[in-house]
Amino acid sequence: MTLSAGILNQSSPYVLKQLGDLTFRFVTDQQIHYTVGFYKDTIFMDDGAYYFFIDNTEHEHGSYDPKILEVVTTILEEFFSQEPTVMLYICDSTDKRQAARDRLYHLWFYDYARSHEMTLYSDSVKFKNVNYYAGILMRHDHPLHDMILSYYQDFLKHVPQLYVPRDK
Repeated sequence: MTLSAGILNQSSPYVLKQLGDLTFRFVTDQQIHYTVGFYKDTIFMDDGAYYFFIDNTEHEHGSYDPKILEVVTTILEEFFSQEPTVMLYICDSTDKRQAARDRLYHLWFYDYARSHEMTLYSDSVKFKNVNYYAGILMRHDHPLHDMILSYYQDFLKHVPQLYVPRDK
């Protein structure tokens, strides 16, 4: 799978620079640099599942910028217009803002996504007194929809062992 910055830039409020097949960088009006994209899942499914990420590489914070959500929406809409795909996410917990990140996925889904065409399933998993938030997003018409959703619910039971950093 490949996404094209040329296509995405037709509707993105910020210019996206392509870094890889599924990875892009952009700079906001406040000069904050973001890297956004997908990387292929190697554990959940054999093929067709990708983790979504958005990274503020310098960890700078500016005032609220609705254009960032527009960029994310543009990228996700193009991603889901491709072949049947599954998007996974695990909210970063290093700054203890994982619940807020999970709420942003829900905001995007219910306010901007074509939720009548999509399924969002998310949950939190508690491990060592920390709640980790994870989710799955796919189209209703995915040929393996029900099987994937069932498998994902089982998969969540193993998220802490697979993805949570261990104490050194």
